[in-house]
Amino acid sequence: MELKGKKIGLIGFGNVGKRVSQIIKGFEMEIYVYSKYFSSIQEHYPHIKSLTFKDIITTCDIISFHCKAPKDNKPLININELKSMNKHSIIINTARGNLINEKDLKEALDNSVIRAAAIDVFSKEPAKENVLFRTKNLLLTPHIAASTVEAQVIVAKQIAEQISEYFNSGKIINSVS
Repeated sequence: MELKGKKIGLIGFGNVGKRVSQIIKGFEMEIYVYSKYFSSIQEHYPHIKSLTFKDIITTCDIISFHCKAPKDNKPLININELKSMNKHSIIINTARGNLINEKDLKEALDNSVIRAAAIDVFSKEPAKENVLFRTKNLLLTPHIAASTVEAQVIVAKQIAEQISEYFNSGKIINSVS
């Protein structure tokens, strides 16, 4: 499958989503974003259009997740959303394991409801056993992007900066609740 001319939907537009959009731009793809805060920075990304979640899943060829889990911890994608996608759709999830209902994804892949998926996060980690193992048209990899020496240095610097910011101003950065 060629990427040129395809539509990609990014769910979430934080640091990783922004970086992915920069890489994708070189493939001449149509880039769409579903993000609550994208409208406040959209003028910096004239090549990207904002769509609703429903519009992304029903119109995009590739859907790539770069977001946090919902507060209620319910999957964003279940069998209903999978059935509303184009049969040639591909899902990529490198964000959080509970964004996609794994049983529903297996059913959709096994029955050719969508074309394929690539996943490196699971609802239960480490994934020693998972319903997705041995599913057709599915690429599974470990979630190890932060395991490089360079990534560890970057994370250490970020942590030091966040601690310093807290002690200097009382401001909490990147709080996870």
